[in-house]
Amino acid sequence: MNPQRKRIIISEIKYWKQSKLLPEHYCDFLIALYGQGDGENVSAAKADDAILVKEKKRMNWTILLLSCLALIVCSMMFVLVQYPGVTMTLTVLFTFMLLQLTFRKKQNRSLTSFLYILAAFLLLVTSFKLWFLFFEGQFNLLIALLILNCALWLMAGRLLKLLYFTISGAAGLLLITAFLIISY
Repeated sequence: MNPQRKRIIISEIKYWKQSKLLPEHYCDFLIALYGQGDGENVSAAKADDAILVKEKKRMNWTILLLSCLALIVCSMMFVLVQYPGVTMTLTVLFTFMLLQLTFRKKQNRSLTSFLYILAAFLLLVTSFKLWFLFFEGQFNLLIALLILNCALWLMAGRLLKLLYFTISGAAGLLLITAFLIISY
């Protein structure tokens, strides 16, 4: 067997043992089987070398980077009030970049879900900024923008079969309806 392939398999088995995905004695048997008595090769493979661990670390760093970028873009939108056109353009471009990244290639399901949520959040923040810029004081228009956002979330949840968007859109519409009933 190829030594690199053997090292990958052994590191995956050690990861399974560390994560308790298989009973310990099964993992020990598989390590002995694939190690073929090579004590030094077996001990050289660590659970940190496992492919799943590396992918999870890379995905966590990607999520952290995108979250920081979204936070910077959102804070720029409300801090740099002298340049509303520039901040709105940056936010819209960043949102479209997230959506393009989502549709460009097949990715991890949780990363795709995170990108959808981040794009929806940026759309909501952009709606607030538009209301602040052009329609401040017109609360009926703010409610209409919130209803539009919730309706988009509900529609996206139904079309993409994403339960969290369906629930958040429906809950948002119910909360807005309850607010309107109570306030008027």
